[in-house]
Formats: sequence, structure tokens, C-alpha cells
Amino acid sequence: MTRLDGDDRKHPETIQNVPPNESGDGIESIVEALCSALEAKDFSIRRHSERVARSAIQIAEKMTLPAAERATLRFGALLHDIGNIGIADSVLLKPSGLAEWELEEVRMHPIIGEQICKPLRSMRSLLPLLRSHHEKLNGTGYPDGLAGDAIPLLVKVLAVADVYDTLRSDRAYRGAFGHEQAVRILQQEVERGWWQADIVALMLEVGALQSDFAPV
Repeated sequence: MTRLDGDDRKHPETIQNVPPNESGDGIESIVEALCSALEAKDFSIRRHSERVARSAIQIAEKMTLPAAERATLRFGALLHDIGNIGIADSVLLKPSGLAEWELEEVRMHPIIGEQICKPLRSMRSLLPLLRSHHEKLNGTGYPDGLAGDAIPLLVKVLAVADVYDTLRSDRAYRGAFGHEQAVRILQQEVERGWWQADIVALMLEVGALQSDFAPV
């Protein structure tokens, strides 16, 4: 993956795909423990993360990414919303539009997720996925406003899988979109310069085969 230069506060760390079974921290058990903590807060978030992980891996397989990168992507997808642990339920589950200050709180969850996992040696390769999955190609995402090649490929894959699943799922403030409607929205967002077109095309292939979108 491309190394990212600059201040750590502005750019995610380089994704270095350390084989999980060589970690001294037991990444499988750590990821499961963190997922269980997230489930205790909101079971639907865990189901969302599991679906996102499955879709992201299916995209990665179609892209013929190496096994080590697929493992990094899977764990990062499972934990991409772990920072929601630090967001108030009154904000996360609000059944109406959010005030600006509430939006700012929600936009902190990638940073919180990174902070939760950063002390763990085995989680270092996941940090860019946790911090940057809401970045957009045209630089209008958050938390760092990264653009283009400054966003690692695995993060681009995760972002598209996350958006598709969010569109296809019930939320506190709206019902789920059908596959065709989600396709139209994603294609419009590609035209705006948010997502990488070839990744979206693969996501739509994968998404068309899925039928287990329980409410999230």
C-alpha cells in the first residue's frame, strides 16, 4: 500500500498487513471482545458491521487482493464503528435529524475508534480503516478531509461497503432503501466524486445477491 506522509493527526498510518496469527495479542479474540462490547451497546451495529465485512471481503476477492490484505480488511470492517461506544445513545438513536453539534459528535466516532485500538500492537494495521472510512475521494469526508490517493485502497473498499449497507438498512430516522434505489444513490455519489467507480461497480454486483438486510 502507498505510504502516507505528513502529520499523524492529519493522515492515517500506512496499512501494513501483519498476518493476524503472528500477532502476540491474539487479534481474533481481541476483535471478538470489542465486537461483543459494541453489541452490548447496540446489537444492530454489530450485525451491520458483520454484513459490511462480508461485502468488503467479497469485493476484495473480486479484486484478487492478497490474503493478508483481506484479513486486515475483514477485521477493520468488523471494528469500523467501534468508536460508537463513545457516542451518546440519545444521538445515535435519535429518530429525527441531528443538530449541528450532534453531527459533530457523531463525526468523532472514527477518531474514538482509532484511540480505542491504537494501544494494541496487533491492531496497528487496522487504524487507517477505523479512522478514515468516512473519507471521500474529493476531500469532503471526515475526520481529516483526505482525498484521492491519500486514502488507502482498503479504506476505499470499506467506505463503499459501509455506505451500501447503510442505505439498505432501516435507520432510526428513515426506512431502508431497496437495492435499485441504493444503486442510483451510489452512482450519483460516484458522479459527485465521492467513491471510486470500479469499487462501486463491484459492490453493486455483490449487493444484488444479498437478501438478509434486517433492520439496523
